[in-house]
Amino acid sequence: MLSRSTKEAIKAALSVVIALCLAIFFQWEKPYWAGIAVVVTALNETFAHSLQKGQNRVFGSLMGVCYALFLLALFPQDRFLFLTFYGLFLGLSLFMSSDEKHGYIFVQGYTVCTIICCMGEFDSANTFHYMILRTQETLLGVAVFTLVYKVLWPVTTQTVFMNEYIKLHAKLKLALNHVGEGTLSANEIQNLEQSATHLHHILLLPNNGSYDLQFYKKQWLEHLRQIQVTIHVLELCDKKNNEFAKYISDIKNNMLVFDHSMPLLPLLPRDLLELTKEHTKDESFIYHGNLKQRMQDDVLKVVQGLSMFITAVAVWIYFPVPGGVAFPMIAGILATNLPPLPPRVIRDAFWGTILLGSFYLIQLVFIMPSFTEIWQLASFYLINIFAIWKVFDSPRMGIFRVLAANLLLVLTSGALNLTPSYSIDGSLMMIVYLLILLMIARVFSDLFHPKASFGLPN
Repeated sequence: MLSRSTKEAIKAALSVVIALCLAIFFQWEKPYWAGIAVVVTALNETFAHSLQKGQNRVFGSLMGVCYALFLLALFPQDRFLFLTFYGLFLGLSLFMSSDEKHGYIFVQGYTVCTIICCMGEFDSANTFHYMILRTQETLLGVAVFTLVYKVLWPVTTQTVFMNEYIKLHAKLKLALNHVGEGTLSANEIQNLEQSATHLHHILLLPNNGSYDLQFYKKQWLEHLRQIQVTIHVLELCDKKNNEFAKYISDIKNNMLVFDHSMPLLPLLPRDLLELTKEHTKDESFIYHGNLKQRMQDDVLKVVQGLSMFITAVAVWIYFPVPGGVAFPMIAGILATNLPPLPPRVIRDAFWGTILLGSFYLIQLVFIMPSFTEIWQLASFYLINIFAIWKVFDSPRMGIFRVLAANLLLVLTSGALNLTPSYSIDGSLMMIVYLLILLMIARVFSDLFHPKASFGLPN
């Protein structure tokens, strides 16, 4: 039997290869865009997450196309207004990036807008060409991913939800025992809250094919709300609030008889259930975010991203960087993707770019020029994508999986052209650009997050 990680690696590799081969068959430029669409869509926990990500990527591409049209139609000759409205879109995408449901639409919209504005070079024919090309490549990648993941070892939302719920159920029973013994920790409560919120997110995802989950969705939402109440009760009991301690034994008994195949029985005692009914439709009870704190964090991300982009543009202008608009284009893409991530990711990305970039450049120079058939090219990407998914399998290595797949497709993109090119110049310049921009990003990350960057106490 194949392991879960092996199955996921095979599905990802097949999806990328099929998308690349179809793009080449259709004689589209930049087939690697379709491959990247597959990679980004596949980098999710469940198929439902991936479908939502793919849907948001399509909507984001359309948003980016529309905003690029707006900028190029109204401000093609006014550099100040163009950069002002472009910067506003960057700020909006960074501010919205923390929105779990719609944030990726704005990030992708800004990324597509940046690519179209830079690659179109203010030429109407080029701009229109890249708008259509980017949209169709994205649609192709999402469609291929959906087909492969539905046919090959499909995993339903219901399966993932039930597996995660069983884990949460066991952790909650353990916490109820710990609170009675007086050994419940704050980390245990925090872990329970994160697990319950995660299950709530899964429940709100598309769940076609998960018939039981669809049928009992309302009951599961109510059950998760009651779990959140239980976690709050545990927190109060841990703070020596004896008023709620009387409910613990009843909750433990209800958990013992609860049937997760038919979530009809209440978890909470009747009087506690009546007391908390006001929270039934209050989503803020599920998401304990502090609005003021979120505003502070998001504004900080906006300032960090804008500072990074403005500095990169200044470097591009005053230190004549070769390569045309490639440098500010990459700067814009990184400016909207890096600030929401932990500061350590920049360091990992820097060293990953050096090591992985060198590895793929070696393959580009010494292996790929010998390819004469499409099956050889397909085998090359199949093996590399499979290896990326297997080697960088743990969540801690997620940044390297994203980086490795993107570097593979971008640095070897010349070999995917209708007339293959194996020149190392463009790929080498791309690595240099990335390293310079990551150093700029590190400066502003250290400036805005000194405690996280230098390991200082909070």
